[in-house]
Amino acid sequence: MPAEHFDLRMRLASGEPFLFSWMSVPSAALAAQVARLPLDGVCLDMQHGMIGFTDAAPMIAAINAAGRPALVRTLWNDPAIPGQAFDAGAVCVIAPMVNTRAQAEALVRAAKYPPMGSRSWGGYTALQASGLAPSEYLREANRMTMVFSMVETVEALDNVEEIAATPGLDGLFVGPSDLSITLSRGAGIDKLGKDTLAAMAKVSAAARRNGLVAGAFGGNAEVIKTYQGLGFTFLAAAVDVDLLQWGAASLLKSLEV
Repeated sequence: MPAEHFDLRMRLASGEPFLFSWMSVPSAALAAQVARLPLDGVCLDMQHGMIGFTDAAPMIAAINAAGRPALVRTLWNDPAIPGQAFDAGAVCVIAPMVNTRAQAEALVRAAKYPPMGSRSWGGYTALQASGLAPSEYLREANRMTMVFSMVETVEALDNVEEIAATPGLDGLFVGPSDLSITLSRGAGIDKLGKDTLAAMAKVSAAARRNGLVAGAFGGNAEVIKTYQGLGFTFLAAAVDVDLLQWGAASLLKSLEV
């Protein structure tokens, strides 16, 4: 089965942890290597990373060729980007700065074909790589692709029940750094702080009540384990540059006498 046809929805429905890498460096060659790490998928960060769409398209192809699903964190809650990412072969879009039900509805419209949304037809790369006839791809695309709205502000947290009830939304994804910044009124980043964890428990509960997947950015083992304890199963495990730093640190430590 082609990689673009990876059934992420079925995989996440199992409830088993789905841990993925997070890429910020624009390189298809590096993406091919990251996709071969013992993780479940690769997310391209087009918001805070250095990856533009001309970089993302060959990176998505390289990730899919390695047999891993490609995920994309978009630049913003921009209606042009989800369809473009799916057209290139991504199976999941994570959209930042979704603070209201209306914004979540706009995200779903951009990500899904009618009647659920208004995604524009023309995904030639995804269509050709899927091995499906156009009519089959159109019929299956809304199921084959997933869209997550990020919860990273106090406003989004206040509206999380309404957001989670948005028809067609597949999951909630917490950005704990931004969430902790807004909760503390800019005092600092505390991904494991009491207020942050209480807020995340609220998000996880809202996702569960509405049949959504609960996701979050982890970044290291301690944070991942803590978030798993709160019910999060879709977790960004590590950033590419951190993996390089950790590997170098491990090598140097092993050389110590």
